[in-house]
Amino acid sequence: MSPSSKTAQRQIGLIEDHQDYRRVLQQAINSSPHLNCQHAASSVEAFLAETAATPKMEVILLDLNLPGVHGVAGIPMLFQRFPDAKILVLTVYDHKPVVLEALAAGASGYLLKADRLDTILRGIDEALSGGAPLNSHIARMILTTFNAVRPAAPEIDLTDREREILSLLAKGLIKKEIADQLGVSYHTVDTHVRNIYGKLKVHNLSGAVAKAIQLGLA
Repeated sequence: MSPSSKTAQRQIGLIEDHQDYRRVLQQAINSSPHLNCQHAASSVEAFLAETAATPKMEVILLDLNLPGVHGVAGIPMLFQRFPDAKILVLTVYDHKPVVLEALAAGASGYLLKADRLDTILRGIDEALSGGAPLNSHIARMILTTFNAVRPAAPEIDLTDREREILSLLAKGLIKKEIADQLGVSYHTVDTHVRNIYGKLKVHNLSGAVAKAIQLGLA
């Protein structure tokens, strides 16, 4: 492969402490012509040390059961080093509190190790396209939680329009569809979405939905 084609590949990171699974997954990622997983480590600390001179990482697959920095605590550390990266949790844990905590911390998606390799690769592509890939079981769990009746929400300074847009985002509508449905411009919806992220202190849609569930806003 030529240096120019190597540069054109999307840069993927992998943090997984099981050596055999890490090797298999890294090989699967590198089998995709448009993906390059050069950095694969067994812990968050090792990954950050290995990528100290790496200027950009587009997607990082993160296990939660790791030596050293454990669980969701690794997400803000990775964002500090790679603020524009999409972090996809890839783990065996499917407990609702863990899922919601990871999404609220800024994870762009949540996949399970039981997922097929081709499903994981599609999840990487979805994240690269701005989506929020979720294991089907996790997606159903989040939707059920989102639709459940909850106690009154604490005081969060979301306007009625922001709450309306958050609800539509959670139902899977994209910004353009929301703009068309509400009869406003795309720019107006985009401004509301950025305000929602700021008020909820999240980085992306999955984080906003998870935070809304945790706070009883949805």
